[in-house]
Amino acid sequence: MPLTPRAALCAALVAASTLTACAPAENLLNDVVRDVTGVPITYDEIDRDDPFGGTEAEGYDEEFVVPEAAGIGEYPADRVQEAYDVTGAFLDAVYLDRTSVFEGDDMRFRSLLTGQARDWYQENAGHDDPALDTRSLLFHLTPGTAEPIGDVVKVKGRMWAETAQDETGWDYLAVRTEYTIVHPVARPGEKVSVRLVTSHYGEVSFYDLGDGRWEAWPNWWRSAGPAHCLWDEYTFTPAYPDEMPEGERPKGWIEGDPYDLEAARDMDEQECGAIGAT
Repeated sequence: MPLTPRAALCAALVAASTLTACAPAENLLNDVVRDVTGVPITYDEIDRDDPFGGTEAEGYDEEFVVPEAAGIGEYPADRVQEAYDVTGAFLDAVYLDRTSVFEGDDMRFRSLLTGQARDWYQENAGHDDPALDTRSLLFHLTPGTAEPIGDVVKVKGRMWAETAQDETGWDYLAVRTEYTIVHPVARPGEKVSVRLVTSHYGEVSFYDLGDGRWEAWPNWWRSAGPAHCLWDEYTFTPAYPDEMPEGERPKGWIEGDPYDLEAARDMDEQECGAIGAT
């Protein structure tokens, strides 16, 4: 597998994920009233004993469920199962590892990368251009902006495997991933809180090295809200209901259900939209 074409492809995908990642949301009615009166309509306080109560997330899973594999094309069931397990480990490292989400630690994620994928990630982690910073593959909240409510993150979605071919003509096994992930968070030391809802799309691309080993390349993008539209950051900054928007303001009226995976699928790069309450 040639390094340059694959690395270039992944760099382009990271750029896209960064640009669409910060597709934040703000309740515009609440925003208008706050602009006029200086007082928001609501002051959200998530029930610390029941942080998902009354929402769709109440019935979601508490983990990324790995499916039972069957053989696909030239790949036998045990190889596909290995790909599923690695994909589940990547998702856990990105969304469920508390030190990663809230403290910016990427060591668990790095440990899952090998070969050229690991080299490419490490060379571009901390890139001066946030759009090319490979850390955008992770789900990091801006340091000091959020603390978790409870020990549970809710997850709904699926992964499935398909044979695929990349832009350079190399065949690989693609494990597609589509999920809604819900993190209840609060401003550190305060009661004001939100449920941060993330729509995740993409895949992990598995290249067979011919010696029984895979090389796995995570390629995905996401939208998340409510968050501020700050295009010069690779992290997400939650937008709490008592705050004015930072950066770009959301455009248009409230659009879509934040728990609906289809709602953000076709968002444009750097689109700052508005969603309903989470």
